[in-house]
Amino acid sequence: MGTLDLFRHNFVLSIKPQYATRIVDGVKTVELRRRFPYGTVTGARLYVYASVPIQALIGYATISTVERLAIREIWEKYEAVACIASEDFDTYFRGRETGYVVRLVNPIKLANPVGLPILKAELNFTPPQSFAYAHEGFERLVDGS
Repeated sequence: MGTLDLFRHNFVLSIKPQYATRIVDGVKTVELRRRFPYGTVTGARLYVYASVPIQALIGYATISTVERLAIREIWEKYEAVACIASEDFDTYFRGRETGYVVRLVNPIKLANPVGLPILKAELNFTPPQSFAYAHEGFERLVDGS
């Protein structure tokens, strides 16, 4: 483990299936959030948990950067790769002046998604409302312990 690894936090995000699958397929290269830890070390792993009805960890990607931008600027810069309809974007960010763009690279789709019962039993996992820090158990599960 290198020095930077001591400060790198991996994350798990609960994402609606229509967006989650596009991330692991490499189509959606940014994840938009109302809040996210700014200053996240690049190279951190973002685990993709697809929410209801899938309810499984379906893959992961590497965080290349995290940007905090004005809502209008997010849409102008990232509309093409965010894979979200304008109306849904406006609803999601309603009442916010700024938001976060988590830029993703190197997506990996798990051949065998890890279902919620296994995540609960092995990692004491509860799907987060926004995001959660992922401990080393996630890496062990997806990298084939």
